[in-house]
Amino acid sequence: MPVPHLVPVSLLPAQRRERIVQFLQRHGAVTLQQLAQALDASVSTLRRDLDGLEADGLLDRTHGGAILRQQHYGTFEPDAAAAAELSPREKRAIGVAAAAALLPGQSVLFDSGTTVLEAARAALERRIPLVAATNDLAIAQLLGTGAQVRVHVLGGQLRPGSNTLLGDGVLQGAAALQADVLLLGAHAVTGIVLSETDADVAAVKRAFLRAGLQRRLLVDSSKFRPRAFMQFGVLGDLQQVVTDAGLPGDQAESLRQAGVAVDRVRAG
Repeated sequence: MPVPHLVPVSLLPAQRRERIVQFLQRHGAVTLQQLAQALDASVSTLRRDLDGLEADGLLDRTHGGAILRQQHYGTFEPDAAAAAELSPREKRAIGVAAAAALLPGQSVLFDSGTTVLEAARAALERRIPLVAATNDLAIAQLLGTGAQVRVHVLGGQLRPGSNTLLGDGVLQGAAALQADVLLLGAHAVTGIVLSETDADVAAVKRAFLRAGLQRRLLVDSSKFRPRAFMQFGVLGDLQQVVTDAGLPGDQAESLRQAGVAVDRVRAG
């Protein structure tokens, strides 16, 4: 479901720039298209805002958006509670596409995150039998409402401020699994590198990559950006990337040249 606008339609330039800084403080990175949706402002206006904020030393420009100043970005911890406010339509479309590819009776390992949550929601709506495993309490609770889904929760320590379980319990649980399909998220895709800001999160994703037979990365196009602190994999670890139509064609071609199938879905 699309997230309603969180700000007034008309903002003064100073107010708009303050909102942009707030988005960066919660997310670490934003694209012009995400800001245009959230702030009801034109891309050309926002481009001038970003240029001004960069000149003030508050952010670094990227192709199509901005990140926190580079020295802070790599280890930045995004606000989990705010993760759903950016690109909601794209995340929903990606989730629907990922769920449509699942076959009745498959075992599916669901990584933690808002885009994978949309895949879980769409899978539940299909009403097909699945065996699911996850380290995300919200995903487990959602899937648990379906009579056709048998849910295994990988136990561990709850990450503060999130629904994500981490630690040795999750790693040991993943090591015992061989799932037909892994639905994985990432903080950043940079060249061939998949990365996260946190070492414990990265460790879980490495374990999940070993546990899945068909490994599918679910990321909206804003995640193709400068790398974060901790690498957990490379594109060669994957069979498929499901993203949105905002991914540039040259980037999609680079993924294909790396041997990864690319599904660019259009948000409704």
